[in-house]
This record gives sequence, C-alpha cells and structure tokens, in this order.
Amino acid sequence: MLQFSSMIRSTDDVAVCIRRAREQLPETCTGLLISIFTVESDPKKILGLARQLGKAFPAAAIVGSMTTDVIYNGGVRVNAAVVGFSAFQSSEVRVAAFDKLDTLSEDGKNFCAQAKRLKHLAAVGIFGTLHALDIQPFLDRLAPLDENVVIFGGGANTLQNAPACVFTKDKVIKEGLVAVLFSGPDLHVHASLNFGWKPLGREFVITKMEGEHVVTEIDHQPAARIYEKYLGVPADKHFSRDTLAFPVFVRRGNSYVARHTVDCREDGALLFIADLHEGETIRLSYGNPGEMVKDAKVGYTDMAAFRPEGLLVLSCYAHRMFLHGDVKFELAHAREIAPSFGFYTYGEIFRFAENIGIHNMMLLTVGFREGEKPAKPLPVRGEMPTRLKDSLLIVERLVRFVSATTAELEAANVELDRMARTDRLTKIANRGETESVLKQAITFAQTNRRPVSVLMLDIDNFKRINDTYGHDVGDHVLTATSGVLRAHVRLGDTVGRWGGEEFLLILLEADEKTAAEIADCIREDIAALRVLPDGKGFTASFGVARIAPGESFEAFYQRVDGALYQAKHGGKNRVCLAKK
Repeated sequence: MLQFSSMIRSTDDVAVCIRRAREQLPETCTGLLISIFTVESDPKKILGLARQLGKAFPAAAIVGSMTTDVIYNGGVRVNAAVVGFSAFQSSEVRVAAFDKLDTLSEDGKNFCAQAKRLKHLAAVGIFGTLHALDIQPFLDRLAPLDENVVIFGGGANTLQNAPACVFTKDKVIKEGLVAVLFSGPDLHVHASLNFGWKPLGREFVITKMEGEHVVTEIDHQPAARIYEKYLGVPADKHFSRDTLAFPVFVRRGNSYVARHTVDCREDGALLFIADLHEGETIRLSYGNPGEMVKDAKVGYTDMAAFRPEGLLVLSCYAHRMFLHGDVKFELAHAREIAPSFGFYTYGEIFRFAENIGIHNMMLLTVGFREGEKPAKPLPVRGEMPTRLKDSLLIVERLVRFVSATTAELEAANVELDRMARTDRLTKIANRGETESVLKQAITFAQTNRRPVSVLMLDIDNFKRINDTYGHDVGDHVLTATSGVLRAHVRLGDTVGRWGGEEFLLILLEADEKTAAEIADCIREDIAALRVLPDGKGFTASFGVARIAPGESFEAFYQRVDGALYQAKHGGKNRVCLAKK
C-alpha cells in the first residue's frame, strides 16, 4: 500500500496535485481511493474538484466531506483542502452513496448483505451528514458484520451557514452518507481511540425526552438547568460554544460515552448529535488539555505497534476549539508513524462490540497496511511540552482542582453508599439491603427456575445475655455470630442482619437439603463459640425455606419466619424446615 496527500489552496494547486500523484502512483494497483476533505462550502466548486480528479484518475473511487479545518501530516491546515491518495496492491475499494433518509434502514440492510458477500472484508468507512440526525437506522443494519471488521467514520462539518455535505465523484449529498468498503486478503485495518474528557460531579437521570436527540427534562427539571446551575452557562445564542468543554457523559454498561450539546431551545430542552434515552444516567464532564495530549500519545503508541502504511485521522471539532494552537501537540505524533491526512468532524462513527453509533469528543485514528508488519518496533519519540502554550495557567489549576475534588466526591459517594447498605455494628448488610436482595432473589428464582433458599436465625436467650453480662457483651455476641455467618458465605450468597438478634442468609443455587446442611454447620460453629465472660457459650435457632414458584415476598417471609418460630418453640438450638 502507498499513501500520500496534497494541499489544495487554489485552482493552480489542483494541477500540481494531479501531476505529483501521477509521478508517485505505481503503474498498477488493485484499488485506488481518493479522499477529499475541504473547507469549501459551495457544492458546485466541490463537485468540480471531485470531477477533475475523477477525470484524471478514472479508475479511482472518490469520497469526501466538508470540514472546518483539515489535518495534514500531523498538523492542522486552515482555509484549504487536503486530497489523499491511498493506492492498494492487493485490496479493493468500493464506494456507495445513499441520499434518501426515509429508506436508510432498508439501504443499510442491502449494503450489509453486499458487504457480507465480499471475501476478506476488513473495514467499512462512513462519511455522513450527521447534522441531519437520521443516519442511525443505516448504522444499526451493519451490526451483523463480523466483529473483526473495523467500522469507522465521521460527520461533515462546516462553519458556514450552508449545510455540511459529503460527496462522491459525481454527487453531493446534503442529507445522507457515503460508505466505503475495504477488502483484501492481505489488508489489515486498526483503529485507535483517544478522549481526554473526564466526568464531573454527581449523576443525573434523563426524565423526559422527545425522540432520541432532544432531552427536555433532567431530574424532572428543564434540561438546560444543569448547565446554568453548575457551570453558569445561560441558555442563549452562545450556548453551544460555551458548553463545548463540558459535554454530557451517559452511562452505557460499565463505562461512559460522550454527547455534545448542539443547541438549547427556549424551553430549556437540549439537542444532541447522538442518541440518548429516557431513564439513562448522565454526568457533566470537563476538558483536560494535558490529558488530551497524553491520551493521544498513548493512542499513537498503540498505532505505531500496528505499523500502518497510511493513517486517516478523524477528530472531533471540540478538540480543535478547546486546544486552540496546542492541538498541534495532539496530532504531531502521526507524522512519526505513517503518511496521514484527515479532517475535523461533527461526530465520530465507531463500533463498540455490536453497537455501531455516533460518538462525540473523540480523536479517531485508523491505520491501513497490506501484508505483515515489520518485526522492528516503531517508537513514538515526541515529548509533550511541560506547559501547553495556549492553555491558561488558571485553567490548568482549575482542572487539577476539579479532578481532585471529583475523585474525592466519588470516593465519598462510594463510602456513603456502602454505609447506607451496611449494618454499623456487624459490618454485614443491614435490613434494607437484605430485604432488597431477598426480593431480587425471589425474582431470580422464579424467572430462571433455579433453586434459592434462605435460612433465618435467631440467637437464643439474647435478652438474658444482655441482662446478665451487659449490652457490650451482647454486641460482642452479635459480631461473633456475624463472623460465623460470613465464614459460611459462598460466592453469590448474601448475609444480613434482619433486626435485633435475627440474621438472614440468602443461598443461591441451594435446595432445602443443602440449606439445612449449611444451617446445621453454622449452628454447631455458633454453639462452639466461647465469647461470654464466664466462658459459657450460646446457641441459635434456624428456620430454612426454599423459594417456591409464584410465591410472593410476603408469603415466603411468613413461611421462613414460621420455621424459625417452630425451632424456637421446639427446644431451641435446632434447624427446622418450612412447610411447603
């Protein structure tokens, strides 16, 4: 594979670009992709450039996008276009355009079927008009593609009043997308993601939405209120600019993805590029210039290990706006790795597992290589400056303060949550937490038809212990009992203090026989304790029951409590099974 690029600032540069490309391109290639990223907003001029290149290289596939600024060999170029040539020796490139939003779902289905028929499919590139907010149905249809197929892309972007467009050699698309298929027996594609934004403050809940892109209420308040209350950002014409450094994080599984606020309506509703859903948990976040540059180097180090022959760099425009002149430090490592070009996007398209969606605030680098990588590693040598020139000192200090206080807040919240669920004396689950787990266990047992049993125990003659030895000794008896219970807890089981001298042990995957055997072992271990001042021991009584199909919480509790009552009044220091 051979990749190179040229800058276009005037009509004369186009002829120079074509001449140089003819000099550099191999005599034969199995696939040639010409990528055009331009700040030009006039569709006629864009189409003229694409057709001129198409005429010069009739066998080439051509794809392009409007942008605010272009990325060229590890740097930013303004008021220009970049033309990238990717010539493949054993791989093929196919381009398809889709400009009917109402048929994108069916188009995506057909495109996916076409892609699956290709041998050695390595990657799918998508360049779309994400401002239209309607290409997700197409992306959803690509989920059946093999998980090893890299899916990437970006949204057209412009600072002009005209809508941002994508294009091919003969068509400009104002609402839709262009998709590129990369396939070949020796083609390898690798993607690296970098971020740099950090979560800030507490979590909120989306309580009302219109569709998937308009959030009207957060915590039952107008959505924009979180920006006004916590960051002092008013809902005015500068809202999108002022919130650029503070995107929303939405929790998806065990991690967060970013969502940038595109606009704010007069009623306080927030408009987002990518999808959100009612009931999802979100947080504000903040930009950290130093972390962005550090994360970028980590990503480039990962890409260097891949040893690409060409790089495509797609960066969220927020990185450009936030870092200003320091953005050069985020991009500089690219030139050490391979020839590169790219553009600033209105949203990044990427595949996480089976989810192919639109993301925000990312720096996405895609590497291409034909054949095996060289054995010799490629180090990334460049160093970050001790201080970013265009980042104010006060911002650096604020970032550090926010990072430290946010970490402390998160730690405090974790501890408060633990305390809210833990019995203060015995350090096991308290009544509220135990009851919650028991209700979940009942649902689990009935939904999955798996055995779940519960043993309830009560310390015998506990009032006499308190009256004879004092409450300090009584507390010692309770903690000793909880220690025995913890010693018998298996993975997935829950032990909790039900109240006073009563305890509960919830046993997953345990029938009545197993639960009764565990209860009898616990009973013997408790009876063997010698924690009273005079060396005497104490005992406990047990009720055991298995959750029955269709049984309610109240009905089950009555059965296990009835078994405990039977043990207490049947002589104590014994185990009784509940009646079915």
